Amino acid sequence: MKKLFLYPLLFGVFLLNVAGTCCADDPEVVSIAKNNLIKVNSILSEGTWKVSYFLDKNSNLTSEYSGYNFAFGTNEILTSNNAANTFSGKWSVVKSNGIDNNPNNDLDFVISFSSPETLMKLSEHWDVTEIEETKVRLKSKSDNVDGINYLTFKKK
Repeated sequence: MKKLFLYPLLFGVFLLNVAGTCCADDPEVVSIAKNNLIKVNSILSEGTWKVSYFLDKNSNLTSEYSGYNFAFGTNEILTSNNAANTFSGKWSVVKSNGIDNNPNNDLDFVISFSSPETLMKLSEHWDVTEIEETKVRLKSKSDNVDGINYLTFKKK
């Protein structure tokens, strides 16, 4: 008789545990610059940045960017260099015009490179999930049936 009582109790505890681990799909933008384009642009345009994390189609590609530095310059010019070459691209941060399920997160970070292929993998319309003075965390789901892509820049 005790076993019959124990199984439903354990099942109930399991369900509470699973329900407690759920979280919002789109976290609120955490920062001093929440949805403030001027502040976000100011943070990004100061200093040199590096890729500290890049998950693309469920593959961790962070190591491909270990030698690259990034500078988010004026006039939306994005410069990246490694030991051998310098590459130019475009960047911008804009208010999202799409409807999403998190009105507290309406900043899009656009990166565009036309070469080399390593940098072209970063070309995307990213959602800003976190911005601080020394870190920018991004995610993207567009055209990716394999999951969500994540990109984090850290100031050097």
